[in-house]
Formats: sequence, structure tokens, C-alpha cells
Amino acid sequence: MDLTYFQKYRLTLILLLTTLLLPTLLISCRSKEPPAEEQAKEDASEKTAANDEPAINLAVQPYASPIELVKNYTPLLEYLRQHTGRQFTLTICKSYETHIACVGDNEVDIGLMGPATYVTMTEQFGKKRLVCCFEVNGSPEFQGYVLVRKDSPATSIEDLQNKSFASASKLSTMSYIAPRYMFIKAGVPFPEKRLKIVGSHSNVSLNILAGDVYAGGVREKTYQKYKDRGLKVIAVSPKVTEHPFVATDKLDAKTYTLVKEALIAIKGKDEIKRLLAPIQPTLTGLVPVEDKDYDTLRTMMAAVREDEERFTQERKQPE
Repeated sequence: MDLTYFQKYRLTLILLLTTLLLPTLLISCRSKEPPAEEQAKEDASEKTAANDEPAINLAVQPYASPIELVKNYTPLLEYLRQHTGRQFTLTICKSYETHIACVGDNEVDIGLMGPATYVTMTEQFGKKRLVCCFEVNGSPEFQGYVLVRKDSPATSIEDLQNKSFASASKLSTMSYIAPRYMFIKAGVPFPEKRLKIVGSHSNVSLNILAGDVYAGGVREKTYQKYKDRGLKVIAVSPKVTEHPFVATDKLDAKTYTLVKEALIAIKGKDEIKRLLAPIQPTLTGLVPVEDKDYDTLRTMMAAVREDEERFTQERKQPE
């Protein structure tokens, strides 16, 4: 099964874990709900042998390849199994938009969301319980980077006027929202007509390196991965509150408390290295978070939407 197949359908990774055995992985992909008979079989496969309870489902955005995401999240899911007595599954949604709907419609139990997708989800579906958020290098706030090739003469946002620009998605905080806000603050028109949506932060970097686009926006982890291949930073975004874990209405109160306590309890260099570093090397823990912590981002998103509307109106004007 190749990656193209994974990218077309939502990937559900079921981790069948027992006390004595190593994890066994069962991958289930579908583009629509299966017949009731197949659904019953799938539901049965997700129940734990010990307590016959359904597995807890964690959904993530497709910000990296399915293979990479499966590898990175497996240690954390096993840790949660050990601390809650429940099985955990991983769902990789096929797009940022489907991830919002998946969490908003309570199709999963927990969603690890980007800041912008969390804000958008609250606008469309209302607020949900926050579990915790990332702490990176000791801070619950993070920044993104605008990149160009090292051989580019550009040194600032002002140098990107009329240049092509790559973003993972228009719902990506550090690949689209923050960079466009930086263009607005710099007084430089965002290159809307030359915007290229490429699906992931890694693809942004690769498109820049290949010369397919002039610049692009990425999160820190992606820059660290590709910087030695010939990229440079020309602008750093404002700080926004980190990625939150969001509990949907599907998750019962008892399990919500157990998951929250287990995640916030991840401390110590060795434990962080084992459980969190695979997800993001700069993670130093998981900390409590409140909805109001995303108000700064809401301000940025409002400015971006106003700028998008202005561009739309200008396009409607006769030349």
C-alpha cells in the first residue's frame, strides 16, 4: 500500500496492545462509513480484551507522512494505555478540513490540533474541553519561520513582494496564518495569485529547495529537519499558544481526567525523550491551557480574513 493511497483516505491506525506482547498494528482506511455489519466487526476489534471497552481514538492532522506519524505517536499511545487501562488508536485525517470536522462532530475522542484549526473548530462547532498543550523549550508558545533558499538575495518579508509562496494549508497556523499576518504588518501585499498549497510543511521546504516556489512558511520542527539542505530564515512569526489536545463530547469525564493527568505528568529528561521527542524534538512537556490563551491568534486570523476579503473584492473590480 503506497502513500498515495493513504493521502486519499483517512487512515485509522489501531494499536492492539496487551500487557505481555509488543504492539500489533492494524491499519484501516475508508472514505465513507462501512456497512453496519463491517462496522460491528471493526468496533469489536477495537475493544480491549481486559475490560471490553472501546478504544480511545486520537486524531492528528496530516502534517507529515502517515509512516512518520505512526512511528512518532506509538510511544505516547502505549504510555496512555498503561496509565488509563484503555486501548488507544490513531487516526490521521486526510486534510486539515476533515480534521476540524472529525473533532467538531465528535467522531473521535481526542484531537491534537494546530492552533488555527482549534480556533476554526470552535467557531464552527463551539468550544470543547481542552486537555493540555505543547510546551516547547520551556514555553507554551511557539513561532514559525518564513524560508527561502540560502542562495536567495531575500532578507525580509519586503523582498517577497510578487514572489511565489508555499503553504501546507490555509488552515495551518505557521504555514499560512502567521506568514500572511506578517505580510500585512510589513505592508506588503500577500502573493495570493502565486500561493501554492502543497499539503504539508515538509512539502513546503522541498518545493523551496527544488525552486518550484520562492518562499514558504513552516513550523520549527520542519525547518530544523531541512535547514542543512540549503534553506535560510528571513522572518520569524509572532508567538502564539502551542498545539492543544482537545477532548470531544464522546470522551467520558473519568477518562478525560485520566488522560489529562497522564499527559501533564510526563516529566524528566528520559521520559520526555521517549514519549514526546518523537513527536517534536523541542518538546519539553505538556502543560494546562485555556481557551482564552488563543485570543492573540484569533486577532491574527481576523486580520488575515479581512485581507483575504479585500483581495476577493479587488478581483471582482473591472480592470
